Amino acid sequence: MSNYTSQPLHFSPISGKKVEADFDGGEMTSDAGVLLLRETEAQLGIIAAIHDLRDLRYVDHQLKDLITQRVNQIACGYEDANDCNALRQEQRTQNQNQAPSALDLPT
Repeated sequence: MSNYTSQPLHFSPISGKKVEADFDGGEMTSDAGVLLLRETEAQLGIIAAIHDLRDLRYVDHQLKDLITQRVNQIACGYEDANDCNALRQEQRTQNQNQAPSALDLPT
């Protein structure tokens, strides 16, 4: 028998705003799984451990941001990189790609 829960899932705040997933049928997005990736990365720091060896004088975007964006796109089913410009304008994508700040993380 399957066990279902009505308990909400609490994530780290984004820009001081509460983020939680619940199952009451309110505002929904199919890309919310990226929040779990964000939480995992915040705790493990896998992407941050990759050193950027590029000449920073010629860099517009940090390597961490580029990798995070690409991993999140693939996780959401956007395998082609041609969706970057459209997705970066969406608020949900901006929130999902924003790492929790030190103030937002639980102690």
